[in-house]
Parts: sequence; structure tokens; C-alpha cells
Amino acid sequence: IMPERRRPGQLGVNDRAETADREDAGPPVAGSRRIPVCRGRPVAEPQPIPPLRSDAYRAIAELVYRHTGIRLGPGKEYFARARFGGLLRDLGCADWDEFVPAVTRRGRRAVEALIQAVVTPETSFFRDRAPFEALRNAIVPAFARGKPLPFRLRVWSAGCSHGQEPYSVVMCLWDLIETGRIVLDLLATDLSPRALERARRAEYDDWELARGLDAAARARYFDPLPDGRARVKEGVRRRVRFRRHNLVAEPPPDTGFHVVLCRNVGIYFGRETKAKLYRCLASALAPGGVLILGGAETLLSGLEGFRPEYHGRALVYRKTVEDGP
Repeated sequence: IMPERRRPGQLGVNDRAETADREDAGPPVAGSRRIPVCRGRPVAEPQPIPPLRSDAYRAIAELVYRHTGIRLGPGKEYFARARFGGLLRDLGCADWDEFVPAVTRRGRRAVEALIQAVVTPETSFFRDRAPFEALRNAIVPAFARGKPLPFRLRVWSAGCSHGQEPYSVVMCLWDLIETGRIVLDLLATDLSPRALERARRAEYDDWELARGLDAAARARYFDPLPDGRARVKEGVRRRVRFRRHNLVAEPPPDTGFHVVLCRNVGIYFGRETKAKLYRCLASALAPGGVLILGGAETLLSGLEGFRPEYHGRALVYRKTVEDGP
């Protein structure tokens, strides 16, 4: 997905990011608006991003962990410079020693820009098709079997990014919705306000649409826009509720979900934070509910309360005890 360019001076960072372990992360787009620096002097043009010493990096890493739960390990100064260089300029800081105090002093908008810089919104429609096939063909029909119809299916998409995952869930279950077999109650959450704003707009360009959707799906579920992009049809959009949520700092937004998708989120976290994340997800699931992780993720060894199940190529985890781990 190509990065979004910001308006000059807009407080924020590049939407396009990679993981904290990638060394090829490029610097975000920087603004050039004349704004006051931390020391009260104006800056007319962007200056080169200054070097980042280890002591200033440790303070930044602690700030990131406090607001996101993501632990930036030692030796990641290159990542911090690439991710936060644009924000350093927008805050008007002359060097990295001023960065943490400036973010703290500026408050919510600066913290949201910090979060946006470090959280990866990389996603696509029907990313790894196996879980969606398992939902449509096995998991959801099993939940509805023997129940009065329509069955009310409760789903949580945790870390929904730009909305492709929750909209993919609606699309893959559309025939069950249209035929009256299920009523879908789908909550989608993310830490990033900017990602949620994009998800609610539900507007995607050709590159985003080509990743996971064929022509028939585009015609069935999207309305073309004058600028060449397309918007998810209203009937699909209205079945998704979006809200901001911090997976490692808040209790689950609700409980009693039949399905929780939290894919490619745990890869950011160390073992301690990951265990906290999985406890949050477990407490959100109804007994017998299903947790779906990313294709390269597995639950921590020793974490009780889940039973692995295979549905075709999809590995899911069934909650087996009422109270969770």
C-alpha cells in the first residue's frame, strides 16, 4: 500500500509502516510549516534529522511502551529516527532530548501521532483466506446449528487497521446474512484514530482492492467513486461498529463474543505483554468461542483455557473453560 502524503505541517506521521524489527523502514513524510520550536525559535525549513543517542532512545522507547505496550528493544535507534523524525520536526524540537517532553506537553494529538508512527496498518482484504473459509464453511454454521434462526453471531476484530479485515468478515458471511440464518454483530477496534477514520470511510484505491478481491467481489460489495477508487457498499458498512481500544491497557470492550480475530498483533509484543493480550482476548470470548490469530502466530506455551483446532488450513483456538486463562 502506498503511503499517504500529509499536508505540510500536519501533526502526524506516515500511515505506511513496517514492524519494529525491519531495518528497511524509511523516514516518514515530514511537514515544512513554520511552527515554534521547543525553545521558542521559528524554523522555516525542515532540518536534517539529528543523531539519536542511546539515552534519548531509551526515554522514547519507554514512552512508546507506556502508550502502546510495544517494546522497542535495544539497538533500534535507526527505527526510532525513521519513524519519529517527521514528528520531531512537526513538534519543532531541535534535538531528541526535547522529544519526550514535547510529546507529553502537547497531549492527545502528539500521543496519537506517536502511536500512528509505530503501529503498522499493513493489511489487505481476505488476508490469508483460510480463516475466512473456516468461518464460512465450518465455524459459523456450527455455532448456528440447532439454534433458533436467525442466530445472532458476535464477532470482534481486534486491531482492525484500515477496515479490510472486518469488511472481509461481512463479505465472507454475506450469504448467511442475506438468507436470514445469522444476524451479524461485528465490533472492530484499533489503537490508531487515523486508522479508524479510514476504516469508517471504507474507501480504497485500486491497489488495495486488487489485494484479495476479484472483479466479481468488487462489483458485488463496492460502489465506484468518481476518482477511480471504490467504497464498501452501505449494506456491508452498517454491519460493522468501530471504536478505539487499547488491547494491552484496557479491559475488553465487551464479552460474550463467539469469534475474536486478533491477527498479526501479538508479533509486536514481548512475552509479558503478549500474555496480557491473550488474557484480554480470552475474557472477551464466550465459552466455546473461537480465537483466530495470524498465520505465523501461535498461543504462548503454558497458556491454559484454549484447545487448538484445524479447519482445513486454518488453525484456530477454542476457549474451553468459562473463566479463561
